Amino acid sequence: MKRVLCAGVVGVGLWAAVVGVVAAQESPLRLAGIFTDNMVLQQEKPIRVWGKAAPGAEVEVTLTQRPDVGEAAIEQFAAKQAAANPRGRRQQQQDDVEYAVRVQYVEKNPPPRIHQTKKAAADADGQWSVEFEPAKASFQPTWVIARSGDELTAIENVLVGEIWLCAGQSNMGWKNFNRKDREAASADFPGVRYVAWEDSYYKPLEDVRKTLRWQECSPETAQQFSAVPYLFGMYLHRYLKVPVGVINVARGGTTGQAWAMREHLDRIDDPIIEHILAEYDAQTKTWEDPAQVKQIMADWRAAIETAKREHAAKVAQAKADGKNEPKLRLPKQPADPRSGWSPPAGLFNATVMPIRRLGVRGVLYYQGENNNFLRWTQYESTFPQVPVSFRQALGDPSLPFGCISQPGWGQFGLDPEVATVAEGYANVRDIQRRALKDDPHAGMIATYPTGNSYIHPAEKLPVAEYASLWALANVYDAPVMHRGPRYRQLKKRDGKLFLFFDLDPVVEKMIKPGQDPPSWLVLPCAYQGNAALEGFIVAGADRRWYPAQARHVKLDGQWCLELSSDLVAEPVAARYGWANWPTGNLVGRDNLPVPLFRTDDWPLAEGVAHSPEAQQRSREHLDQLKQQGALQALDRRLRQLAVDVPELEMELYIRKLKSEEQLILGKIARLKAVLDEFESDPWLSRTLQRNHQELLDDIAAVREKVESLELAAKKKAEAQE
Repeated sequence: MKRVLCAGVVGVGLWAAVVGVVAAQESPLRLAGIFTDNMVLQQEKPIRVWGKAAPGAEVEVTLTQRPDVGEAAIEQFAAKQAAANPRGRRQQQQDDVEYAVRVQYVEKNPPPRIHQTKKAAADADGQWSVEFEPAKASFQPTWVIARSGDELTAIENVLVGEIWLCAGQSNMGWKNFNRKDREAASADFPGVRYVAWEDSYYKPLEDVRKTLRWQECSPETAQQFSAVPYLFGMYLHRYLKVPVGVINVARGGTTGQAWAMREHLDRIDDPIIEHILAEYDAQTKTWEDPAQVKQIMADWRAAIETAKREHAAKVAQAKADGKNEPKLRLPKQPADPRSGWSPPAGLFNATVMPIRRLGVRGVLYYQGENNNFLRWTQYESTFPQVPVSFRQALGDPSLPFGCISQPGWGQFGLDPEVATVAEGYANVRDIQRRALKDDPHAGMIATYPTGNSYIHPAEKLPVAEYASLWALANVYDAPVMHRGPRYRQLKKRDGKLFLFFDLDPVVEKMIKPGQDPPSWLVLPCAYQGNAALEGFIVAGADRRWYPAQARHVKLDGQWCLELSSDLVAEPVAARYGWANWPTGNLVGRDNLPVPLFRTDDWPLAEGVAHSPEAQQRSREHLDQLKQQGALQALDRRLRQLAVDVPELEMELYIRKLKSEEQLILGKIARLKAVLDEFESDPWLSRTLQRNHQELLDDIAAVREKVESLELAAKKKAEAQE
């Protein structure tokens, strides 16, 4: 029975998925849950196929691109299922569109057709696994067929290409994005395949617990694909011209510890992590005891009855008082923590471990937002375990790991005195940067320009583009620019800081030996062209941060950025883009954003929430630091004003008007304006009259002196005219 593979046709494909569920219940032989029609197998790596059968049974598995073998197996499989489940079959739906167009791939000199057969014996638990030789990417239809005795199961329309595993939280899982309607309408890429699910469990699972379904990318299906994974896969597919499979296991609101192996979390020497793990283990242990679970549910039902009685009494009282009836609010049913939303290792156990034998090209990770909320201190310990866990589980110590850092979010233009102690996104980005800095197979993907005041910004196309450029350059050795200049070195001289940068490899190749390149080629530039370089702050030994001015200069014959501040005589450290929503506007070639960085290694303000007491203590401490920072920001503005106003006066009266007399009169006018504030400001005037009567005489004397100075200056100016 040949299947019709075209957009919008459900037919036999859906029916096979339905009867496949029934078959899994009735027949011991089955493939692991990740193996379904339309999937992609990773090229150039051993192809592992596994599943279950009767204990001790011999299983023969065939991986083939021979249509005669594959289609015959599908016919046989469909016939057996139809005979076993006659009511489960659905009639194939006919496409009622008179005219339709679908992209087809024409391969020139495709690789030889695959046809391999392997045998395995199921163990005592019925588990079996085979491994096929690596294959080249191809758009040739592929079948996976498993036989055991008179049992048979098969999947079709499989392709060999590139697989990327996408994990993280809501910004990885979101479907909406700007220009989605236009983009999805042209999403006719049957060579892009997508599968997604989310799950959590307190122990590693051998197989997924949900029925999965790989889908071809079409204008209809793309509407339901998560934005970043789909767009990332689409960009790779169009550039590499090979099938691309995207596995998305993201779940909103998850923390870093949910995406690491439990054995790696257990190795962390941190009292916060130890507390989190011990508390979770105590919860799961309770739910492993049927007697305790029975008591928990009994207490819950009793609480419901109590709530109903109390509500009835409130309703009666409300009626007697002639008031509206109150709403009935029942206690929530206790949730089983063993499948909690974001427990330690929970997402990893239920989504990554079941597919750990599947070959993948790399991992794209987009998470950290939830660690912004007073959870960044524990992230220092947990995030470094995430790439390590993925690599160990998937059996590849050099597995590429692309980390998408958080977009801009929150209040734009926050004072640096406050941002450096209260902005969790800045801390999370920095933790990720430091953890991956020396990892040759990992990369930080800066996306802060794509943000806005919403924690789920809709600008997802550039996020996926930046991620795909990282993958193309670092995983596939494509000659594409993938990042802005990256901070490399700091030098201090004459009360200024000088920052040196590494270049994108493609930009570096543009510079010929012995050439003196222009600054705009080798240094970060403003996105807006010839504009001020924004987003820098500097601090002296007192660790108090101030906005800094930046400019392109040469130091010792090398181009660099010079940072300075009127208010910091001897700066020792610099940061760029340190805020939830950075003001930084630095880009490299192709307008690729410069990654955020800091030159110091000073401890970050603590942000913890592992217990109510710790959370309260942390919140109170951060509130104090924010209040102190707000005061410092006001003080800094006043001090900066004292520097700026004289410079502005010189600019106006000497450089522009070329009149020293007007400069003198301008400064006198500024003195008079300050004296006027003692009278014009109601609060200040009342305070002086009530509490500082003796100062009023002194102020009057000063005013008299200023007025005499003004009169003398005016007379001299008139005489010169």
